Amino acid sequence: MVLIGIIRFEGYREWTESLGPDREWYIQLVQAKTYSVIQSFAADHDGLALPLRYDVQVIILPPYQDPVDLREHLLNVLRPYSPTPVRITFLCGPVPEALERVRQDEELSEGETCDSSPLAVAHADVNYFTKATYHNGPYLPYVEILKLVSHYAERLKTKALIQYLGGDNIAALTGPKDVQEVVNELTRVEGVKVGVGISRSPRKAFSLAAKALTTIREGGRIRKYLILQEEGT
Repeated sequence: MVLIGIIRFEGYREWTESLGPDREWYIQLVQAKTYSVIQSFAADHDGLALPLRYDVQVIILPPYQDPVDLREHLLNVLRPYSPTPVRITFLCGPVPEALERVRQDEELSEGETCDSSPLAVAHADVNYFTKATYHNGPYLPYVEILKLVSHYAERLKTKALIQYLGGDNIAALTGPKDVQEVVNELTRVEGVKVGVGISRSPRKAFSLAAKALTTIREGGRIRKYLILQEEGT
């Protein structure tokens, strides 16, 4: 179970349309800046930001933090950079179930706290992707990765939150009880290796997943996955 913050830039479509037709370059600049600010904020609070569709971003945080203080702090941090009013709501629960509750416009009630249970992050990448990029150019391998992201998102939509991280890197956020099923699905694709990190801190879980991937590479890519769990979780 994690604390999930939903950050909505309200009136975003109306703002983009007000810029006129020569706008996309500026929209991309603004999106990059707001994402950078949110990611930095999340990292400072032992979490990670997931941009999803940029006008709706998600932060995954440890369950033991105060959502009231987090909301006020993040609103103040974003205010100089956001072109629209910002609405932030918090939920707690396992992913991706908690995100489904957003459709009901739910949020934490005053005084509600999250159970302190760990998050599992499965970080998948493709063997020799960089070599394929040099051989085939940057676009065709990119198309293949997009297919892979779509495949995983469809197959794991009830078990994990899938996020494309760039390059050949794909993250699946889930709970410890589902992690083996998620890993089995990720590694069903030939040439995919997976590092898994489990921690109550999302940032630490991502760090452990990266460490697991490094261990797999250094071992000659013989194993398809490795799970590292923070002591005490």
